[in-house]
Amino acid sequence: MSDFGLDISPRPDLPAIVARWQREIDEPELRAGYSAILTAGDAHACWRWLLDLRRRDELATPTLANWIETDFFPRLVGRYPSPVRLAFLVSPRRAGFEATEGSAASITAGSQAARGYVTSLFTDEAAAYAWLAQ
Repeated sequence: MSDFGLDISPRPDLPAIVARWQREIDEPELRAGYSAILTAGDAHACWRWLLDLRRRDELATPTLANWIETDFFPRLVGRYPSPVRLAFLVSPRRAGFEATEGSAASITAGSQAARGYVTSLFTDEAAAYAWLAQ
């Protein structure tokens, strides 16, 4: 599936949903993309997601951070038999950036299984897949 500048591929062999942004996007596209990933997770009963952010810039804004915390993440609680595992794949350069509100680095710092999700930040895709398989 490709939309919102995003390719979403179920990978039953992993098992995981792999979502790769293919271009720069705006905030409404990011929200729509996250909703599409959730729909794919539901369709495949898959709570392991690799989110590849390497082809787009960080969209860290207070508004987006608030949406993620108050709208998106609460929809994950109790949705699957296990907390959603979100592996954020970023470039090594981006991994070195300071965490700002709403950035992938700040989201991974707030990972909480009790809230329905766990997250981690990766620069190596194989390591991300290994973590998702845990």
